[in-house]
Amino acid sequence: MVKNIDGPVRLFAIKAPTSSIAKPIPSRRDRRGQPHSDRPSVAILLFTNMGGDPTHTYFSDGITEDIITELARFREFLVISRHSSFAFRDPAIDVREVGRALNADYIVEGSVRRAGERIRVTAQLINAASGSHLWTERYDRPLEDVFAIQDEVARGVVATVAQRIIEDTSAAARRRPPQDLRAYDLFLQGHTLRLTKETQDQAKAFFEQARDLDPTFARAYTGLAYLYLERATDCGVGVPRDQEPNRVEALRLAKEALARDPNDPRVQSTIGYLYLVWREFDHAERHLDLARALNPNDPLIQMTWAFAEACFGRPEHGLPAAEIALRLNPLYPSWYTHFLSRILFLLHRYEDVATALEPRTREPPVMHRRDLAWLAAAYGFLGRREDAQRCAGLFLEGVRQAWRGDPSAGPVEYVNWLVDASFLRRTEDEEHLRKGLRLAGLPA
Repeated sequence: MVKNIDGPVRLFAIKAPTSSIAKPIPSRRDRRGQPHSDRPSVAILLFTNMGGDPTHTYFSDGITEDIITELARFREFLVISRHSSFAFRDPAIDVREVGRALNADYIVEGSVRRAGERIRVTAQLINAASGSHLWTERYDRPLEDVFAIQDEVARGVVATVAQRIIEDTSAAARRRPPQDLRAYDLFLQGHTLRLTKETQDQAKAFFEQARDLDPTFARAYTGLAYLYLERATDCGVGVPRDQEPNRVEALRLAKEALARDPNDPRVQSTIGYLYLVWREFDHAERHLDLARALNPNDPLIQMTWAFAEACFGRPEHGLPAAEIALRLNPLYPSWYTHFLSRILFLLHRYEDVATALEPRTREPPVMHRRDLAWLAAAYGFLGRREDAQRCAGLFLEGVRQAWRGDPSAGPVEYVNWLVDASFLRRTEDEEHLRKGLRLAGLPA
């Protein structure tokens, strides 16, 4: 049993990453012996017990063990095994020497000090090649429930370290000349592009090059899947989902990714979200639950799961997960707001919905068609009639500009499309949305 994983996923899903990092990998080759995607590697050194009291060593050891376990859930990098990294117990040793010995690109080290009834944990992330510090944080906590503190601090360290390594690796990939790029670097190039109509072809080229270079690399397929889904969102408004080629291709690519690496949490999250878009709710629920169990430290997975829970009729379960995602990634992308607003609406927190979505009204309506409808419905429930009608008009204009369905369609069909594209499982939730839309003056 792996700590913090529920029974249903107490299986081989974690075995592949842990077995592949059982010892340092000097050549960075995959299990077939072929050059892999040059993922970065990170070693977590044993946290130092600064108090010197041997009875407190269990806490510093526990923090370190938890960080290793939780970081190993990320497939973006390789985590050096504890058996190798714990061999370096001397706090005075040069981290650059440790990096060379373990073939690690990054080092995480830290210390634990107890003072009376408080405990202080310091953690830092270091670039092993240069010795430069990329991040340092200090956690001061009252010593009440020591194991709860251990979990909280470990997860906080893991979330930040993972994000910093991914950001640093992405920046390094962008600096490399094209002839030096490998599959993972090509994926990063495409993944870090902000998808617009202007950048979609560029991102598609990166993902396809990554796939062609390593046909077994599942993330290349997930990148393409989201890209085709984005195209469907832009170009398929009003077209039945099974007749929209981009949406069909997105699901096919997500299935391709799953066939290549079912143990990757992001792959499970991608196929789960695509099934949600297709309103195949049972499949969506199963894959998204597995994604979250495999890596609860990934804010993207947490936010996607949170949104899906609201779609399934459980917004009260989704909100805590959304709050975790916001905490793990405080510089979150705008789609977090899109998902959060749905959860809040289904919890009848209309003022919070309005606060979250009002900035959408300052941009062209075609950019935020669905958000404008949900904002109109929230205003409707709040009794803000003029605001509701204004947003309803913006929604209709945005859909009219993007409509690719029946050319004779009008407001009734636009509203029906909106309700269908909200992916609500329960009839009562659809009626709840329609009621708000009617209060905004729409034919719902």
